[in-house]
Amino acid sequence: MRKAIPILLASLCLASPAMAMQDNEDRAAARENFRQADADGDTRLDKREFRAFINANADDDLGRASTVRRFGAYDRAFARADANQDGYVTGRELAASQGN
Repeated sequence: MRKAIPILLASLCLASPAMAMQDNEDRAAARENFRQADADGDTRLDKREFRAFINANADDDLGRASTVRRFGAYDRAFARADANQDGYVTGRELAASQGN
């Protein structure tokens, strides 16, 4: 059992950079999807743009977007992300809603 712990720790150390790289790639893809979904370029998403953002993320298998799309839970996801309830979702609100 004692030998298993160093092996487990070593494998986690080797996996961590790869997982961090994937996380960075996912964040970059989500930022690009946000930019593309923001049709009017005002750096925030209305409900229609948010739906396009979710669908793009689902296509890229990012986060929980596939689940939102599968259950048609766009309005619920939008309400959860729109922290100040102004009818728009910003990048900061999205990050906060994801715990990032």
